[in-house]
Amino acid sequence: MTTPAPPDSSRSAGEPAAPNPWAPPAPGQDEGRGGAPAGNFAPGGPYWPPYPTAPPQPRNGLGTAAMVLGIVGAVLSLVVVLFWLSWLPALLAVIFGAIGLGHARKGLATNRATALAGVILGVAGLLVSAGAGAFVVARVQTVRDERKADEDAARARADAVIEAARQRQAEQQERIDAEREKEAADEKARRLSFGQSYTYEDGLKVTMAGPEPYVPSGTVFDLPKNARIIQVRIVVVNTGSEELSLYGSGMPFVKDAKGDLVFSVIDGSGRMKLLPNSLAPGEEATSLTAYALSNSAAERFFVQFDYGSGLKRKDVEWSGSAG
Repeated sequence: MTTPAPPDSSRSAGEPAAPNPWAPPAPGQDEGRGGAPAGNFAPGGPYWPPYPTAPPQPRNGLGTAAMVLGIVGAVLSLVVVLFWLSWLPALLAVIFGAIGLGHARKGLATNRATALAGVILGVAGLLVSAGAGAFVVARVQTVRDERKADEDAARARADAVIEAARQRQAEQQERIDAEREKEAADEKARRLSFGQSYTYEDGLKVTMAGPEPYVPSGTVFDLPKNARIIQVRIVVVNTGSEELSLYGSGMPFVKDAKGDLVFSVIDGSGRMKLLPNSLAPGEEATSLTAYALSNSAAERFFVQFDYGSGLKRKDVEWSGSAG
């Protein structure tokens, strides 16, 4: 069956009508064409090419990030005070660069050189950071050792100073103890019995003879009642090589057992003698004095002889009974 041509059609009535590409297929048309799948265009029909798909974008972000982080890590590793901050960006640069190289091998990235540069810079930053860290640790240890050595040396010097001071103090204490022992021995040596002698350091030898009874003649003062009159004789000899001053040593002090001074007897017999003010080398002098002792004091009394000047003045003391 043919479709009648429209009146204004230029083709003849016997020509078949041109197929309408936009017309729906007739029932069974697809089956009659060899079972072509539905939706396929029949041979001779118009062809519509498929829509073009965009090619995948290269994944270059990790490579670029690796390079940037590698530069940051390398720069920070060169700064002495910031090297300890460089390990993190350098490590991230190595990781991102390795991933970027993997993408480049798979064709997913086009910046292999950038990723490789990031890896190299990251490794360099890690090495420099590790080297700087090792240097700083070694330097800190060296400074610590030097400081410890200085502290040990200072402690040793302080200990030496303390030990020297302790030794000086011990020597000084030994001298003080020796002087005290010497003074105690000298003090003991200057506590004598009647008839004994003592020699001073400058060579003055002093001796007191035993007390003798004395009969006064023409006394100036009245004598105590029931008193016992004794005579005290002290002999001094200059055994040294220089003249000695006896100033203040002309007359001894006589005390009773209680420490009170005994009454001194002065008469006009001319028998009393005082020591001179000085004594030449090898010269000898004698002091004669008389004292009135009470009966109680006669049992034990003391005769004291002072000699010397200033702090060097020392006394010699004899003690005993009146006999």
